[in-house]
Amino acid sequence: MAVLKVGLGHATTAAEAVAGAMRNTPRPELALVFCAYGCDPQQVYAEVRRAVGEKAAIIGGSTAGEFSSAMPTPQNDSVVVMTLQSSYLSVGVGVGENLSGDPQGCARAAVAGAHRTLPSNPTVMSLMLLALDSKKTADASRLKPFVNLILPDGCTGQEEAFIRHLIEEASNVARIVGGSTANNFSSTDSFQFGNGVHRNSGVVATLSSGLKIGTAMGHPYYPAEVGAVATRTSGRIVHEFDGRPAAEVVKSLYGVPELSAELFAQKPFGLKSSDVFGEYTIKSIMSAQPDGSVTFYAEVPEGAYLRLMKTDRQYAIDSYRSTLQRAIADAGSPKKIGAIIVFNCILRHLLKCRIDINDLDILREVAGDTPMIGFNTFGEQGNTLGGAIGHYNQTATVLVLGDELISQ
Repeated sequence: MAVLKVGLGHATTAAEAVAGAMRNTPRPELALVFCAYGCDPQQVYAEVRRAVGEKAAIIGGSTAGEFSSAMPTPQNDSVVVMTLQSSYLSVGVGVGENLSGDPQGCARAAVAGAHRTLPSNPTVMSLMLLALDSKKTADASRLKPFVNLILPDGCTGQEEAFIRHLIEEASNVARIVGGSTANNFSSTDSFQFGNGVHRNSGVVATLSSGLKIGTAMGHPYYPAEVGAVATRTSGRIVHEFDGRPAAEVVKSLYGVPELSAELFAQKPFGLKSSDVFGEYTIKSIMSAQPDGSVTFYAEVPEGAYLRLMKTDRQYAIDSYRSTLQRAIADAGSPKKIGAIIVFNCILRHLLKCRIDINDLDILREVAGDTPMIGFNTFGEQGNTLGGAIGHYNQTATVLVLGDELISQ
């Protein structure tokens, strides 16, 4: 018997999408809604709220592209809705406003709201005690009674500050996974759903669950032989590499006389984590400035050695397959997977288009007909193999929900 019911709808209108999702979940606890930036967010939210009822939590936001297992290929002008129903799942949603101006206050309000609205679920706590008592220590150590799913506004450039303050408020014990809301490059803002419609905000959904849950992150790049040290930085701006104007060094590393947005998208940099795995996380350049500095889509620490990254088609395929498999293993390798949620960088999506890869084909290979929902983001949040929490570029972060209890 299923312990998690999952509904999925993907269409050009919110009404049609949520109607498809609701066929399998008459009383959902949570609705995830990702839609094109060109949609009317108030109308989308109203249609979803009308269908799911007043008790269900609604989270999501605008995208740079939507995808799901209901469609053969990613879409650009659609609405995708996933509904989750289980007596073993509780959801609290909090929203912090003014992310661009006050990331600390935004994170504090979002965490407080998520914790305040998270219903007590004695069934989940009983299952946790049962699992701790009956499982081997190695299996019990993988249990995740709480996961924070986050959706910050990707147009603010404040994701790192938001995450830092979120951890201060909520601790780093609960797993964090999410993606930055986006637009279609026609604007300078995006919108978020957090039991309402918001802009310039950060949404936190705290999941308390007796279901097996896992997360993972991965990207399609491996290190080249060349790189440089960021010798003077301020947040996301690198003023100097190796003591020279950053743009000049980047030209030299690329082997080109001029820089362009296309080059930045195709040639990201990697920063090696300091944990025992030495995993590379991706830092992509957004633009070069007239003063010779370069602005990244993520913070670059002063003194960091950034290595130029490269890829090929087979490596990209293997990498995504491995990311999905690690998320499933992190969930305890449930015999039946209930749902998969993917936050995918828009630049990673464009790379896959260039090298003719459809992530949905890889997903079906790994997880069969498991319901999946996702969107192309302006940044991704998650944990490295060593447990470091961060904001990344050209990455996919994955959340897996098993149709199986933690006591099994």
